[in-house]
Amino acid sequence: MTDGSLTPDEVAVFARGLHYLATRDGIDPREEKLIKEFLAEADTGMTWEDLQQGGFSALEAAQVLETTYLRRIFIKTAIALVKADGHYSDNERRALGEIADAFDIDNAEFGDLEQAASRQSLE
Repeated sequence: MTDGSLTPDEVAVFARGLHYLATRDGIDPREEKLIKEFLAEADTGMTWEDLQQGGFSALEAAQVLETTYLRRIFIKTAIALVKADGHYSDNERRALGEIADAFDIDNAEFGDLEQAASRQSLE
């Protein structure tokens, strides 16, 4: 990842993780649109239909996203995504907390990431 881009495995984890989180309270069309745009821009051949097969694991994500930087980017992106529909549900927050735990992100840092993500817009 010397040019700043994600590897195919990292893209797959991001996409599967974002899809998983969006399904925690039902995928809103805005969430679906953002995930599909990510897939198109990543250009790895992964499709929306691939994501609908499921298969996200927070522990696998922690193994693939090895750096604190990538883990923090994932969490911030995920928070911004799930807030795109105007609703941040308890199920979404709980699922994000489980991922943060797998990433060794403590509650204080998670709170900081939530604050930072609240200032971001993915649209």
